[in-house]
Amino acid sequence: MARITPLDIIQKEFTPNRRGFDPEEVRLFMDQVRETLEETLKDKRRLEERIRDRELELERMRRNEDQIKETLILAKKLSTDVEDNAKREADLVLGEARLEAQEILSSAQEEYEDTLVEVKALQGRRHKLLAELRAVLHTHSAMLDELQGESA
Repeated sequence: MARITPLDIIQKEFTPNRRGFDPEEVRLFMDQVRETLEETLKDKRRLEERIRDRELELERMRRNEDQIKETLILAKKLSTDVEDNAKREADLVLGEARLEAQEILSSAQEEYEDTLVEVKALQGRRHKLLAELRAVLHTHSAMLDELQGESA
């Protein structure tokens, strides 16, 4: 059966008979109107149900979106915290390395200065030993000269 439109209802003309309109024709038309109205109401309910389902899905998606946003915010905060901690740790390690390097340089400087003092002390001892050896050699040379002078 074809669906009846509002224009069909407006334009419908029943066949007149002695008592008004043909009752069978009116009943058939009313059945068509009822069926069309029932189909329309069913379509309306089905569409309303689909709208409700879509609205529920939309609300669920909005909640998911909020959770995703919160997760992203937490992830960003965690990332920032990790980065800050890494920078602090790197600064600490760098500071410790600089301190250790300074200690190594100070120790090396002290060793260098101690070595210089030792070298100067050794040079002084060398000069003293050379002077003593010259004195001994000079004494022995004088003794040799004296011995040669006596034997001649």
